[in-house]
Amino acid sequence: MNTYLETARAYADSVRVLFAPSDQPTGERGGRGPISPKDLENQAEKLAPLSEELTRATEAQLADADASVRAEASVRLLAKALTDLEISEHLFHAAEDEESGVSWSGGEGTERSGTGTGAIEERLKLLEGKLEPGSIPTERGGTAPANIDAAREELSNAVEDALTLISERASKTGQKSLEGLVGLGGAELMKAAGAVGMGIAQILGQAEKATRLYNLFRGFALKAYDAIIKLLGQALADTAAKKMVEWLDEFKEGKKLGELLEKLYETKQTQTELKQLAETSQAELQQFIASIEAVDRLNEAYHRQIELVEKLLRAMEFIKMVPATALPLGRVLFAAVYIAAGGYVVIAGGDYVDAPRLKLLNRVLGVSQVVQAKLT
Repeated sequence: MNTYLETARAYADSVRVLFAPSDQPTGERGGRGPISPKDLENQAEKLAPLSEELTRATEAQLADADASVRAEASVRLLAKALTDLEISEHLFHAAEDEESGVSWSGGEGTERSGTGTGAIEERLKLLEGKLEPGSIPTERGGTAPANIDAAREELSNAVEDALTLISERASKTGQKSLEGLVGLGGAELMKAAGAVGMGIAQILGQAEKATRLYNLFRGFALKAYDAIIKLLGQALADTAAKKMVEWLDEFKEGKKLGELLEKLYETKQTQTELKQLAETSQAELQQFIASIEAVDRLNEAYHRQIELVEKLLRAMEFIKMVPATALPLGRVLFAAVYIAAGGYVVIAGGDYVDAPRLKLLNRVLGVSQVVQAKLT
């Protein structure tokens, strides 16, 4: 964990300096905002290996014995991917300005970013472990149930809410991914799906624009993509890509992703089983309270991931608009991210609801597992 934190702090500090106004002292290591395109290049080149090291360190946490560490690592990889994409966009605009002879504006250029430096700072704190986990929802009230009968009912409500909201969020965000893929040609789609399974750097080809800033822009776009693939693992990313292509075909025929997920997740059956368990369990009141809190935490944890994925999908829109001279087959990279991210939200949703038919990822103890563990 210490190695991870050291890397995360070094990465975060370098990102803050990269986005800082010209010559402004920033960060804990005495850095100053870049004063010229060349200075920006030098800072970005120093940041690149830190980015790769942080992806590796975070990926290692996905195999931790503690399920909470694994879940937090998933959030961090998404935050890291989104941050790298922001860096890529920043460098692209700087490369354009340099090419056009626009005078250096330093940190002012970040105003063109889709999410802004405030959002980046929030993600950097998350990566550094300085951001508190999402608060437990309080829709059912801020006080714990006073007796077993109230606890049985509240647990049943918590389970119903979690299963419903996780399914709805997976469906909504997964469908956004599919909608983003609809306008692509068949060849582009197949190339993107293949890239998810084998790596995309070689497929993109050689760009005409090869200045240092343009090279760095492409490098950080690929680092964002790599973080998403690490979130799944290469083998599961390949499976997710194939699933997404299947779902896209069904989507084009008029089927909604929610209908497909209802069959895959089987949440109604899970809800019935857990309601029966809540009604018959002889567990103590404190065990019921612990179950309610655990289910609410799962609901919130998945919500945090969905929020980051949706921001990532929006941020990818700029990649689709980059000229081929700067990013050959940028639409393929765009599609590959949409395929991988969309596949992830569906597969992770299955993990959170303990879907019987979608046991591809076992990173968290899902709703069914935590309730059974607490009450039996």
